[in-house]
Amino acid sequence: MSWIDRQFSRFGAKVAGYEGGRTWTYADFVAEVDRIEALMSPAMGQSPAVIAIQMDRTMHALAAILAIVRVQQIALPLSPGMPIAEQVEQQRIAGATFLLSAEGLRPQPSTASASKLINQLSARGHAGLILFSSGTSGAPKGMLHDLNALLDRYCEVRPRADRTVQLLLADHIGGLDSAFRTLFSGSTLVVPEARSALAVGAAVERYDVNILPASPTFLNLMRLAGVADKFDCSSLEVIAYGAEPMPVRLLERLVEIFPNAAFQQKFGTSETGAIRIKSEATESVYFRIEDSGVEWRVQDAELWLKTSSRILGYLNADESSLEADGWYRTGDLVEEADGGYLRIIGRRSQLINVGGQKVHPAEVERVIAEIVGVEACSVYAKPAAITGNMVACAIVTSAERDLRSWKRLVRKHCRGRIADWKIPASVELRAELSMTDRLKRE
Repeated sequence: MSWIDRQFSRFGAKVAGYEGGRTWTYADFVAEVDRIEALMSPAMGQSPAVIAIQMDRTMHALAAILAIVRVQQIALPLSPGMPIAEQVEQQRIAGATFLLSAEGLRPQPSTASASKLINQLSARGHAGLILFSSGTSGAPKGMLHDLNALLDRYCEVRPRADRTVQLLLADHIGGLDSAFRTLFSGSTLVVPEARSALAVGAAVERYDVNILPASPTFLNLMRLAGVADKFDCSSLEVIAYGAEPMPVRLLERLVEIFPNAAFQQKFGTSETGAIRIKSEATESVYFRIEDSGVEWRVQDAELWLKTSSRILGYLNADESSLEADGWYRTGDLVEEADGGYLRIIGRRSQLINVGGQKVHPAEVERVIAEIVGVEACSVYAKPAAITGNMVACAIVTSAERDLRSWKRLVRKHCRGRIADWKIPASVELRAELSMTDRLKRE
């Protein structure tokens, strides 16, 4: 019996999750893991198998991943909302040999032979996990985790009695971290009816949720939708944010709206899994890495990490970010402060090159957010004939001004606060900012 099975055996009749009108006890959840294991075991041969998971429900997908751990194969969780063509492409890159769905287990016509990475994992006798990046800064990258090593980072999670909203899905490292941390502690996952601001507010009120992990973009959508006024959110004790930088002005607004909740920053990467950190304070966007299993350093303003849970490698991309001695170059640009505290500035890949000058979108967004009436903003690059790129911004506003007035106001406010070449040359007004499937701002 593994440590996971021993842990679950202690929880029995406790509630593991609420989803789609169903209450899952831990006994129900373990029974589902047993059922899927029994379904897969007869089909497993000597060669390593990549099993694509196509489940509409989060609890079923999580049970499938843990069943795959038992049979020591490789899980490829697919997002239920992903277009079929993208699902097929991910299965092709991963070399999926089986598809696991509500209809059962089906062999897949895979022509790909096992990669060197998969053979390396198989030699360890460990289960694997294939995740794909969101593709916001290029084509999605498939990466192979040693799933045993990833899970072992949760073996010392202490028992708790929390109720946590599960927003991110099983194909995202943040979603898996939230689920594993909750389940291995004997707490309860609450899967909302939809991944919308109002659905989350309804779930918080109905189930007395006390932990809400979400991205800054999603929290801003909750603010704009008036969730705190429409639902009783007084049960919230912790609001954990991550996946993208938190604008300081937005954090200040959220602290006002949810005064009973402590705001805690979370950090991790698809390549390393979640990293334990400590926020400097509720109102601060600075954090300190406090994880005994992680080494870190800052090199040329970029955060580097070294951990036993780093991926074995990429299936379809170069490995220039993976150093031979175990370090991973995250691509996250950080600012260092006293006491070992860090602040995420943004992604290196999102820097805007204006005639050779580099612009951090978050720096410009922070200045624009100071303008009264700006509810949200997004700074990005637009092609320009002479400089190659220009700085552009999209604004969601509550003020009644026309576009020409906003252009003048943005330029006037930015002048003297940031360099002239960082001031947006293009401004557009939007009704709302769009969000990716990973709950990040597009």
